[in-house]
Amino acid sequence: MGGMDIEQLVDHFGAGTVLFIIALAVGILFGGAAQHSRFCLRSAAIEFSERRWGVSIATWFVAFGAAVASVQFLIAAEYFDVSEARQIAATGSLSGAIIGGLLFGSGMILARG
Repeated sequence: MGGMDIEQLVDHFGAGTVLFIIALAVGILFGGAAQHSRFCLRSAAIEFSERRWGVSIATWFVAFGAAVASVQFLIAAEYFDVSEARQIAATGSLSGAIIGGLLFGSGMILARG
């Protein structure tokens, strides 16, 4: 059974269309999983700060572990070439990361998660 790989799909449909479809599929999959598991980063942070092990923090650890394992597998299988990713290739500033993290966290708290 012959199948198409991503390069053939990009050649046939264009990079923008293929990326849109992949992003849409991942978004629907993640949204469904997040809704089903009641994934909430804020709840996990509260459980962690109160030093209690609950469903929210366990769900967060599973999601984080799956994301890290998946990305590392794709890099090892040479599906991703991260050597030229601007986040890795460019030097970043610690102050930018701290300010960005504080702004994101503030927005998340203001929006109640």
